[in-house]
Amino acid sequence: MPWQSIGFVTSRRRAAKLRCRVVTGSNSKEYHQITPFCKIHLHKDRNTFYGYLMSQTLKQLSYICAVRDHGSFAKAAHAKNISQSSILAAVDAAEQEFGLQIFSRQKGRGVVITAAGERFIAAARRLLGAESDFNREMRSQGLDGRQVRIGLFEPFGSIMMVEVLDRVRDRLGDISIELIEADQPSLKRYLDRGEVDIILVYDLGPDFDGNMEVIGRASPHAVVPASSPLAQKASISINELVKHPILLLSLPLTVTYIMTLFDYADQRPNFAFKSRSYQTILRAVASGFGATILNAWPREPLLVDAGIKRIPLKEKLPSATIMTVDHYGDRRPEVLEVFIQTLRDYFQEAYQERLA
Repeated sequence: MPWQSIGFVTSRRRAAKLRCRVVTGSNSKEYHQITPFCKIHLHKDRNTFYGYLMSQTLKQLSYICAVRDHGSFAKAAHAKNISQSSILAAVDAAEQEFGLQIFSRQKGRGVVITAAGERFIAAARRLLGAESDFNREMRSQGLDGRQVRIGLFEPFGSIMMVEVLDRVRDRLGDISIELIEADQPSLKRYLDRGEVDIILVYDLGPDFDGNMEVIGRASPHAVVPASSPLAQKASISINELVKHPILLLSLPLTVTYIMTLFDYADQRPNFAFKSRSYQTILRAVASGFGATILNAWPREPLLVDAGIKRIPLKEKLPSATIMTVDHYGDRRPEVLEVFIQTLRDYFQEAYQERLA
């Protein structure tokens, strides 16, 4: 993002009061860092300083919002893939700049946001949202027409995404692809902040805003060890399955959905193994830890499927809708239109093959 004028200051002393960075001369490489929030440029022909808002400011605002979202400096740093000291520096600079306390550090309670902090976060989110709108507008006009950033519910990457994107490349030629795999609440945040162009999720919540396109419905199915007697069955009931140790894919919202499915059984499940990783759950099933329930059924067996058997459930249990969400409105770039249609075609083919 280019520098944006925030007005004039007429002396170095005023520049220091603004806690800005001073740059002497348009080509000078000498910087005086006072805070990361502003930059002052000294015109060669007059004693006037121009103040500019740094693009770095927006990044630092996102760091501060991450602390609010995750409830701790350490978790925010992990989510942003930066050092904790960078998070602390952003918070300290903002608190010093605006003369307020955003977070209260309380022993035993961690980081607690203040009332002033809530107002700061609300204003920061509006600014970050405006940046996201700007980026989407520019991308929709083809400035980055050969690039696409896709947010995925974590299991979808191994289940279908490589095959789908290979078809997209066949239609559009070489494109630059970035996949961000996360749980659904995180994906919503990434989309709202403009960090991804589109997300592929289940309709299990949270409430998504934007253009939602239904790709298909994924019915739950059982996954059992290939060595288990259950693997000989053409289908299995939820009551048969629940008698065995159950492995739980413990992603946010997924847990609630799976627990709802077991409400149809006569007894409560014995959760013998939990993991947030789709691949780990499959490997644990293959190793004989127990059985599980999943939704999306890959068109081609995964490598780990050699030790498992996927079996339809006899009951018509609630299925989950797979959908895309984006914020482009009627300005959706061609690459996203092709991606959505390719997803639909792929899902329909895979579903028909399983019925055949």
